[in-house]
Amino acid sequence: MNRRPAHRLTRLQPRTHTMPTSATKEVLTTREAARILGVSVSSVQRLVMDHALEAWLTPGGHRRISRRAIEHLRSSAPGHQPAARVTPVDGLKILLVDDDAEQREQLLSSLRESARPLALSWAVDASQALIQIERHRPDLVITDLLMKPLDGFHLINTLATEREYADIAVLVVTGLRPADAAQHGQLPSWVTVYTKPVAAQRLVGYVDALLSRQLRALQPRPQRALGRGVCP
Repeated sequence: MNRRPAHRLTRLQPRTHTMPTSATKEVLTTREAARILGVSVSSVQRLVMDHALEAWLTPGGHRRISRRAIEHLRSSAPGHQPAARVTPVDGLKILLVDDDAEQREQLLSSLRESARPLALSWAVDASQALIQIERHRPDLVITDLLMKPLDGFHLINTLATEREYADIAVLVVTGLRPADAAQHGQLPSWVTVYTKPVAAQRLVGYVDALLSRQLRALQPRPQRALGRGVCP
């Protein structure tokens, strides 16, 4: 009986395909960008629409974002001041937006004079501010107007047009005179504007008044007394 000659079998090694991770890719999806920035996918989409992040569409209609743009946004990360935990009934979360370090520190120093517990954070332009707003949802945004690359007008326009930001109060602190500010853009009527320099007492007074209004809004409304002879 003839046997077939034995053939040496060569075991094929399985091919492994290493998919690039978000740590090595130069082009990111919105979901990967959101994970790196610590915000939601919808927040990244909003940053793209607001021109705070450079992005483009693939032939298939998928949005892509360069890692360089993400890292640039992270490289100049906004600062935070450690503060006592604040709640809606005893303090405020305040975001200060100003690209002038000296002016920013003066305003922060003035805010620290408040007897109220405040959680303070800062950003140097509108793009950083929008990320801060998405992460921490401040009660009050205090912003300058002339900043680069995205200015205070851009920031305020976003806050004015997005429904989810409707509860955020806005205070503009600018070196521009009203007539000069009007030449750069129109501000909503509900935005309060202070001209620099701003006295600490005035700034703290605004914060105290804002907190008082919020506290009053949280109080239960007293029931109207029933008139005599009226059956409930």
